[in-house]
Amino acid sequence: MELLDYLAWRNDVPLSLSPFNEVDNVIFSYLSYIEFGKLLENGDGFFDLKEQYEHFCEKHSMEEIKTAGQFTERAPLLLQKMMEGARFQETKVGYYVKDFDKDTVKQFAALCFLLPDGTNYVSFRGTDETITGWREDFLMSCQSETAGSKEAVSYFNKVAKALEGKFILGGHSKGGNFAMYAAAFCEPEYKERIVQVYNNDGPGFREEIIQSPEFQEILPKILTVAPQSSIIGQLLSNPAEQHVIHSTAKGILQHDAMTWEAEKDTLVSSELDELSEYTKTTLGSWLESMDDETRESLCTTAFSLIESTKSETFIEFSGNLMKNMETIWKEMGKLPEDKKKEIMNALSKLIESSKQAAVSQIKSGGQTVISQLQSSGQALLSQMQTGSHAAISQVMGKTKEEGENFR
Repeated sequence: MELLDYLAWRNDVPLSLSPFNEVDNVIFSYLSYIEFGKLLENGDGFFDLKEQYEHFCEKHSMEEIKTAGQFTERAPLLLQKMMEGARFQETKVGYYVKDFDKDTVKQFAALCFLLPDGTNYVSFRGTDETITGWREDFLMSCQSETAGSKEAVSYFNKVAKALEGKFILGGHSKGGNFAMYAAAFCEPEYKERIVQVYNNDGPGFREEIIQSPEFQEILPKILTVAPQSSIIGQLLSNPAEQHVIHSTAKGILQHDAMTWEAEKDTLVSSELDELSEYTKTTLGSWLESMDDETRESLCTTAFSLIESTKSETFIEFSGNLMKNMETIWKEMGKLPEDKKKEIMNALSKLIESSKQAAVSQIKSGGQTVISQLQSSGQALLSQMQTGSHAAISQVMGKTKEEGENFR
């Protein structure tokens, strides 16, 4: 059963009889994709989650979300199902923050849930559809700390100071990375109150973060949850305990947590498949072929080209793809020769890393990676043909309006 099925099955059992588990965690991490800004106009303090759901229904059509919503857009369906049973009806929500800054390359959002058992679940949002959000993701490969990760630490310190009780930190995709970073580098007095950190298919860190005393201290409390074809969740380094679980989707579409399977109070276990290992090897060796300066320069150049199309989001970009690609091609022609060479060298190294990884997989007995790549590509194409923006933005949470910041 998937997440909605789990809620239908477990929803009438209170936390006092069946404690908070990893499936509940995935659900609360996904709720961060809901745009609470217009509902929680005053971000300070807690509000009744059921009342906020009712306000949400006054502004949005659940039927439209059910039939037309894609990936993280469908997060309100989880909230709807939660409000039908006793397990989470008494939950409070508050301390909503959304901070977007194109100049500093920051895309951040988070909120806190007060569970019926008195525990606070701090939920960090993953990458949204903005160009800036994706640019911050790429900077993680060449910077130990991004503007968003700094904000995550600041946010948790403020929330922990204002609230009593124990904390669970969690997030999906980049939100999982933020949860781990906030837990590692928060004030020591607040770190002691953290009982669990969930990284739901989020990327890891550079080695200097992994080896830091702060990260090593929180490491035993981190659990990474990743589907069998995990790609995002295998990027960079992460020595934390990992639970590989089964998804009903194919390829990169498994990043959509709504497709993760649960059995009773746990997620169904699986193993990383050849596609995940192939992608991890390819991208890992590609990044190792470039120093930090080259990575950052490549990121700056690539996203400058994308921004030359005047698109603010990848949805806008994909909406006029042919024209935007023509603009990028023209802008590439204006680049200095060293920047052109840098891009071509990077592409060449990526192709070579891909070839080497494929050969290694085949030599070690892995014969299915090519068919998995084809299957994943067909799934992406199918989503595009049905009007979805999955090929570009399925790993993001679609955000429409900015909310109030808790300061």
